[in-house]
Amino acid sequence: MRVEVENLDKTKRKIDVFLDEDSVSRLREGILEELKRTTKIKGFRPGKVPRSIIQTYYKELIGEELKKKILSETFSDALKEAKVAPIGEPDIHFREEAGAVGYAIECEVVPEFEVPPYKGLDLEIEKKDVKEGEVAQRIESVQQMHAELIDRDGEARKGDFVVIQFAGFLDGKPLKDAHSERYPMELGTGRTLPEFEGHLIGMRAGDEKEIDVDFAEDYPDKDVAGKKVHFTIALKEIKEKKLPEINEDFAKDLGFETKEAMEEGILKEIEKEKEVQKKNEIGDKILEGLLEKCDIPVPEKLMRKRLEGMIEEAKSRMGMPQLGTEETREMEGTLRKQFEPEAEKRIKTSMLLFKIAEAEGIKVEESEVDDRLRRIAEETKKAYDYIRDFYDKYDLKGGLRSSMREEKTVDFLITHAAIKEKE
Repeated sequence: MRVEVENLDKTKRKIDVFLDEDSVSRLREGILEELKRTTKIKGFRPGKVPRSIIQTYYKELIGEELKKKILSETFSDALKEAKVAPIGEPDIHFREEAGAVGYAIECEVVPEFEVPPYKGLDLEIEKKDVKEGEVAQRIESVQQMHAELIDRDGEARKGDFVVIQFAGFLDGKPLKDAHSERYPMELGTGRTLPEFEGHLIGMRAGDEKEIDVDFAEDYPDKDVAGKKVHFTIALKEIKEKKLPEINEDFAKDLGFETKEAMEEGILKEIEKEKEVQKKNEIGDKILEGLLEKCDIPVPEKLMRKRLEGMIEEAKSRMGMPQLGTEETREMEGTLRKQFEPEAEKRIKTSMLLFKIAEAEGIKVEESEVDDRLRRIAEETKKAYDYIRDFYDKYDLKGGLRSSMREEKTVDFLITHAAIKEKE
């Protein structure tokens, strides 16, 4: 086997792999022998089908199997000899012309670039001490989460929870998706149009009302933007929050022995959160500073794949409805422009961390991956065997290992930075 490498540009490599005819013939013979042993053709006894007939019947299959055999036996060795580590899926082209047995690999690689000095960086960050009142605010938030909703007579007011029945009409016709038999709302949160919510204030359970709401020209729903919609409303229920008293019983419900222990536990929780925030801020500042000093070319295919992943994730997160082809293209185009800078930054950051990890010999052992899978199992309340098998089945361990290596590299950079906290 002969291997030749060509630099197509800063991020692309072409690897030509040339095979001798004897090696290819050996592989082809193995395929033919296997077919001869297993092929069943009417008129011939098993194992006695002439080679010429097998070659005629299974010409395309033999060609495809030969390609698979060639790749399985030579691909890894070719990359090692070429000293090329592809990122992403490489393109492989087999040569069809006579006298040129072999194939070409075209792939993207981590480009060569100069890594700026990354040890002993001077950084200044704000202190992350727990401020006065933060513990009380956290306890109040927990108190709100444990509030009980109880029925209340009288008029609806801000802070109440109400259940309404409503239907919307545009030009006298029912408006699609603008109706509900029992729609819960918390008044005064601003999550609903003020023009709509304002009409509910003062209503009593059992009251009915008809209102008109003018939607702004820039309202996200194009069907009603800039239009007047007529609503029928029936208020079904009014409920108010009953907050639990912050006392020893409340503390015990949260798993603490006493009220003082609860305050101390929440203080430690906030301190831990601030330590994480501090670490993240330091890591972000270090990476931003290093990236400003780097000229890192971004591989085209990798960028495209990263963008597509971010777009699909955003569409799923937003619960985007099925749109027409033109609307879909328009929305994806908008998201692509929005995500391009972040996608580019993520790729450059990964490449920078890869180079630093390589230079410092930072690795992730199998035992560390196993420990992380156990932690994931605990956090998701799933069995460890289930999580391990899931990561194996969908080939996710490589991505997890890369992510962990980046984390360790950021920790290395933080450890070797000179950090000053300002008041």
